[in-house]
Amino acid sequence: MRGPVARCLVLFAVSLAVSACAVKQMLYPAPPYRVPSPPPAPLDEVVWSLGDGSRVVGWASGVAANPGAPAVIFFHGNGENLETMRLGGLYDDLDRLGIAYLAVDYPGYGASGGSPSEGSLVEAAVVGFDELGRRFPGRPKVICGWSLGAAVAVQLAARRAGEVDGLMLLSPWTDLPSLAGEHFPGWLVSLLLRERYDSISRAPELHGATLVIHGREDRIIPVDHGRRLAEALPDARYLEMPNAGHNDLLGRPEVWQAMSEYLAGAMTE
Repeated sequence: MRGPVARCLVLFAVSLAVSACAVKQMLYPAPPYRVPSPPPAPLDEVVWSLGDGSRVVGWASGVAANPGAPAVIFFHGNGENLETMRLGGLYDDLDRLGIAYLAVDYPGYGASGGSPSEGSLVEAAVVGFDELGRRFPGRPKVICGWSLGAAVAVQLAARRAGEVDGLMLLSPWTDLPSLAGEHFPGWLVSLLLRERYDSISRAPELHGATLVIHGREDRIIPVDHGRRLAEALPDARYLEMPNAGHNDLLGRPEVWQAMSEYLAGAMTE
């Protein structure tokens, strides 16, 4: 019996390895769009290094920034990169806010090296936040993230709590295992998912007003995640968008209006 049992165990181990790779690909489906270097004007390329020597690339702009306006570091969703943000007109939206900003490509995305993981994304965020302060000194520093980027934003805000002047979370989740459990069997999540991105456990550490926006019809990150995270934050301004889902949230003018009003407050607080 040892032969067949051993073969079954090997097959099971291989299946788990393949499944684990599939899970990682689902979590970090970096788009194939090539990121140009240098970036399109008026954006500037910003490059910094992580502890393993890999380089992380961001695009920054302060051309449209109003005097005294915040500097915002922006973290995109898991299926985007700097080029898809350009194609979607997101930099135009950011420019209309009148802010200085730095958009970050995660490790393994676009022209950034390395491999995506919770650890590498958070490290890239921390170093990027420090770069934001060096590039735009004297401005209030605000963190903004959408979807996966919201989870990264929470981890960064907790690590730089004394230096953050504002936090905007768009379509956030409470924690990744809970979200995954709504889409996949619990035993599979427990067995294969290693990333946590536990936003709700860090929420009590995030002092100062946080803007949370979620689409009521979101089927990818259900709206209950945004509601529960907002309730766990010490000072949350929660906006729920009726008739908005996940991928269409940033296409709603009301979202950008709420962000503009929040950022205006960050200039005076």
